[in-house]
Amino acid sequence: MTATQQERRPTPDEIPGQKLPYPASQEDMTPAPDSDLSNYKPANKLAGKVAIITGGDSGIGRAVALAYAMEGANVAILYNVNDADADKTKQW
Repeated sequence: MTATQQERRPTPDEIPGQKLPYPASQEDMTPAPDSDLSNYKPANKLAGKVAIITGGDSGIGRAVALAYAMEGANVAILYNVNDADADKTKQW
């Protein structure tokens, strides 16, 4: 790309989003993040590996943590304060 053909990226004000009080729970998010991996067919690709997932208590982090665990990784999640969401991720 030349200087005159730079990729245009939207500013945060142009992206519709939601403002939730901190700390938010996954249950408060609309639409709710989809962490259902019931149709996922693991292939044991991460057996013997260790994964540390930041933000693994909810949203994308939860989905990644669950998928990595299903693939055989030993998973540790880091999160800030939402113990209820982290406990739910741990149960799954």
